[in-house]
Amino acid sequence: MLAYGIGVSKGFIGMAESPKYNIKYNVNHINEIAKYLGCSPRDFLPEKPL
Repeated sequence: MLAYGIGVSKGFIGMAESPKYNIKYNVNHINEIAKYLGCSPRDFLPEKPL
């Protein structure tokens, strides 16, 4: 459902979540996920730098 909600394929979600692939979410993806979940993109980022 997340893939459909943010306009990407299920395969993309699987690859972005897997450490085997170099595909990761970008700022636009994070923003779309936040809109879909009804929260702020800040909720996905650490409060302090890592």
